[in-house]
Amino acid sequence: MLLWSNLSALGGLNVTALLAIAVAAWLVAARCWRLALAWCLLFGAALVVAAASQAAFIGWGIGIRSLAFTGFSGHATRAAAVFPVALFLLLEREGGRLRRLAVAAGAVLGVLVALGRVKIGAHSASEALAGCLLGLATAALFIRHAQKARDCSPRPLLLGLLAATLLLPLADPINSHQWLTAATLKLSGRDRVYLRSDWQPARGPYVPPCTPDRIRFDYLCT
Repeated sequence: MLLWSNLSALGGLNVTALLAIAVAAWLVAARCWRLALAWCLLFGAALVVAAASQAAFIGWGIGIRSLAFTGFSGHATRAAAVFPVALFLLLEREGGRLRRLAVAAGAVLGVLVALGRVKIGAHSASEALAGCLLGLATAALFIRHAQKARDCSPRPLLLGLLAATLLLPLADPINSHQWLTAATLKLSGRDRVYLRSDWQPARGPYVPPCTPDRIRFDYLCT
């Protein structure tokens, strides 16, 4: 179970957001302006879709009960999007076959993160699969666009950041779901979240998972 937990953690914001920002920063530094914009738009759109789908269930109970689907897995989405892209750019100067193998390895890692989310009980199979497919589609669109661009290989920067992902899961993760829950409750004007166990609002008001002195704006832990 520790293996699956660590794989799952690779999809956390403390890993994937860092790599996503590193990709954008290097493309900007290499003056690949359009490619950097394309990456930001594609990755940002995937994050918005995943977050919006989860918020729709948390605040309004919108989902597919027969599939146990309450929203795209954010971890699976981010991992499947960022790892293939990072490896593609890392090996951009190498031969086509090696680069394709690297992209495939990144995709496999994204799939393993999605499977890890299921194994630790964080998401249903449908949620993890949907998130993984969304992320892979994002990566594929970017890579297709990047193949037509000039060399923007960020070899030193991404190599170090990819190596750092081995240690980042041990760091304190960013509790993005708690922030999403707080924002959704404010937006919906409700004080109760929908539960996947019975597809109904909780019996009592939502209580943030922290001490009262750390609660801000009624629902957010700081």
